[in-house]
Amino acid sequence: MMFSKEDFELPMEKSLKMRVITDEINNCTDVEELQRQLITCAETLMRYQHLLAVVVEDSLKKELERLAPGAVKIIEDS
Repeated sequence: MMFSKEDFELPMEKSLKMRVITDEINNCTDVEELQRQLITCAETLMRYQHLLAVVVEDSLKKELERLAPGAVKIIEDS
């Protein structure tokens, strides 16, 4: 699957939520709280990236097995 240009654009609801978050960050003067939130955000991003990679790998393996039965075992054994 290739992404379209529109796939990278946030829907209106998400854009509004992002605007609210941006305003809260811009108005925050507590550096320690900003640091804590940034660490939490980075951890969440990495967790979602990992989960997406797991889903994509599983999907690719299933598609490969459908197209070429036994191919996944050959790849995993090498």
